[in-house]
Amino acid sequence: MNKRYGVWAAAACAVLAVGASGCGKDSDDKGGRTGGGTDKPAITTSGVEKLSAQQISEKAKAELLKATSMRMKIDGTDGGERIRMNLALDTTGNCRGSISPDGTGVIEIVKVGDRVWMKPDEAAWKLQLGPQQGAETAKLFSGKWLSGTTSDEGLKEMAESCDLKSLQSEAASESFDDDFTKGTPETLNGQQVIPLKGRNDKGNPETLYVAITGKPYPVKFVETGKDGGTVELSDYDKPIPTDTPTEAESINFAEFEDELGGGA
Repeated sequence: MNKRYGVWAAAACAVLAVGASGCGKDSDDKGGRTGGGTDKPAITTSGVEKLSAQQISEKAKAELLKATSMRMKIDGTDGGERIRMNLALDTTGNCRGSISPDGTGVIEIVKVGDRVWMKPDEAAWKLQLGPQQGAETAKLFSGKWLSGTTSDEGLKEMAESCDLKSLQSEAASESFDDDFTKGTPETLNGQQVIPLKGRNDKGNPETLYVAITGKPYPVKFVETGKDGGTVELSDYDKPIPTDTPTEAESINFAEFEDELGGGA
């Protein structure tokens, strides 16, 4: 398949880097208070909410960079192109989940080491090959996974979205001048977090949410405005399943290209 999937890898890198970047001055010294009445049960926090925005972001970045695995969900746009990803990935090259190109259709992906399996649905095939050929291809390869390695050009760029170690390296090398301010602790999906709010170099409002119970993981990043979106990070350090599609369920990527006359 010749449609480039680098946009998703780039988006993942950018989000991880921005979400973990060092921040500017902190203008809110009251972020450590949870507020509320005495009828609410006390919550034991790690104390990270008492630190400055700069210190909180540095701790979040440290946890991000040493994570061995995580789940990453992205829903946003890049250059007007819809981005949707739901991937569980680790630092040893294992990954599984789904990517939705242009918000149309779903491509399932499994990666174990340098081996890659990819299964587009009919809508994704149509987006890639056009309505008629896409429908024919979806029927021809119904239930089949395209199987290859990270050296296959048609799978390489999508596989890059599944490389946590590479994303962490990108995040570690990036530096940003975002000037965040610290908000007050709140509950996000049942988890206590501290929000860091600011604007990026495009002027878009953005908020990074960092856990204040347990380790100070970055758990959510929201950017509003043009090319904005939401990223959720969870399941830190949980093992990624390594079962793969069977040989009977798979077709070699080179054979797939031959079937389409090398025109995929």
